[in-house]
Order: sequence, then C-alpha cells, then structure tokens
Amino acid sequence: MAARSGEFDLIARHFAPIAQRDPAALSLQDDAAIFSPPEGCEVVVTTDALVADVHFRSEDAPELIAKKVLGVNLSDLAAMGATPGGVVLTAGYGPDISEDWIKRFADGFGEDCQTYLVSLMGGDTVGTPGPTFFSLTAFGYVPAGRALRRDAAKSGDVLAVTGTLGDGALGLAVLQGKITDLDPHASDYLKDHYWVPRPRLDIGQALVATNMRFAAMDISDGLAGDCRKICTASGVGMQIDQSAIPLSPAAAQLVAQDEAHWQTILAGGDDYELLITGAPDDIAALGDQVTVIGQITDTAGQVDLIGPDGKMAELAPGGFDHFR
Repeated sequence: MAARSGEFDLIARHFAPIAQRDPAALSLQDDAAIFSPPEGCEVVVTTDALVADVHFRSEDAPELIAKKVLGVNLSDLAAMGATPGGVVLTAGYGPDISEDWIKRFADGFGEDCQTYLVSLMGGDTVGTPGPTFFSLTAFGYVPAGRALRRDAAKSGDVLAVTGTLGDGALGLAVLQGKITDLDPHASDYLKDHYWVPRPRLDIGQALVATNMRFAAMDISDGLAGDCRKICTASGVGMQIDQSAIPLSPAAAQLVAQDEAHWQTILAGGDDYELLITGAPDDIAALGDQVTVIGQITDTAGQVDLIGPDGKMAELAPGGFDHFR
C-alpha cells in the first residue's frame, strides 16, 4: 500500500480546494464554518453514514463511492424540497486505503459538489482499523413553512413517483453476480444506477414552489417499506397498482424473463426517487415528471398491492432495515 500523509496534509491537498466556492467554509482552516440561511428560509439538516460492504462495495471505484456519499444525502434534501447549501464530511479510512484512493475519492466528491452547487464546509478525517466509513451532514434551505413532510398525505390523494424503480437494487444484484442473463447495455445501465444516485432536487423544489399540499420522501429503503413511513406519519393507507409502477427497459427485460424480480423492485432499495402524494389535480399538474402508481386510503397503516391479475393483497414491508 502506498504511504499516506497526515490528516491535515490530506485535507489541505485534496479537500480544501473543494471548499473554496463558499467563504463560509473559511478554507477549512478554522474549527467550524460560519453561515446564515437566506432571508425568509428555514434550514433543513440531514445526515447519513455509509459503511464499506454495507452501503457501498469496498471494491468499487472511489470516485463512485464519493458520488454515492453525497448523492444519498442530497436525495434527503430533495425529499424536503430544499435547495442544497453545504455539507460536512467525516471520513474514516481503513488501513488498506492509500492516498491515491483518497485523491480519487476527493476528485469524485468535488465533481458532484460542483454539479449540484454544494459547498464543502468542514468535517473530520480519521484512520480506523475497522471498515472504511463516511458520515455526511448536509444543509439546505427551504422557504419558511414550506418544507415537504411525510405527514401531509390525506385519504383521496393519489400516490406518484419520479423516474423508474428497482434499477439500483437490480444493479447491485448484477454486480453480485446474481443476475447474469442481461445484454451488456442493460447491465451497465443498472450498475450505474446502483453506483450513482440522482437526487431529484429540481422536482422537490418545484413542489415547494407550487404552494400546494404534498407529502413526500425519497425511496431509499425500498418502495414497500418506505410507503409505510408515509402511512405511519399521516395515519393513512395506500393502494398500489403494480402494473403502473414505472420500469426502465432493463428492469422490464428482467421482469419479462422472471416475475420473481418484482420482489427486488418492490423491496430492494437504492432508488433515490421521490414518493409523492397530493390531490389528483395537483399531481396531474406536475406532468410527465411523475407517474401515478396508486391512491391514499383511510385504512391506516395498510398498504395493498393490486397485481397484474387484478387481485389485491397486502404488501409485505420488505424494506431495508439495519437492525432486522
């Protein structure tokens, strides 16, 4: 393994350049950042920890791991309708991590900070004998009183999602060698959607701008489990039409080969799309940015799935849970 510099040298060489776009970071030379939210806005704060071989594969390219570390947190901001402001990154590097690996991680991280206009405001860098891990805290801004929440769903609303579902979980299955009967283009598409989340910041912000009532969250732990989170927060139930769930051509190809892949699509996680509820007319006004997949009911806590045969059954939770 190549030698690694000390903490402060690593920060100065690889991460301080990323922090130059916002004076609040103080060039990472002080103990903390200093910033104020824009006038009339509230601060939205989220944090996620990602551990090697739990949330990302240790053999994956460091540039891709960096993009995932940032993307999953920005997806939480998108779910609240927030505009990203800054992030604070804690990195714990295992003994097998070289400085070249860290440089590549910083390059990927800086690239997506630029893409999403996010400022690196600080953090911490440590060595660890255990698995490599990252913890990112992200700050965003939303007009006061307008943040999207999980507790705003009402009976009679429709349920909609952005994008297509199942691609991330199916991509992981491809990388694990569990799916091998795909053409190279489809295989690459699914792997890319596992590696790099696409936070739906534009749509979240558009929902806030309408001044209509929406409930929202991002789908990170699987549709089956995440639907229940809105149901619990809002005291409602859901009916989902399986045939309405949007699939990419690659996912549709797999389902056509074996319907058992539906289990992965419904419960696999790593989608980072938005799950949105709202009045039918308000959802319809969003146009082709979303796909309606069901409706909200008054049967609190119950999530039913209408299968392709028209039969209805309660959808098992099935989402990702660290402690189950």
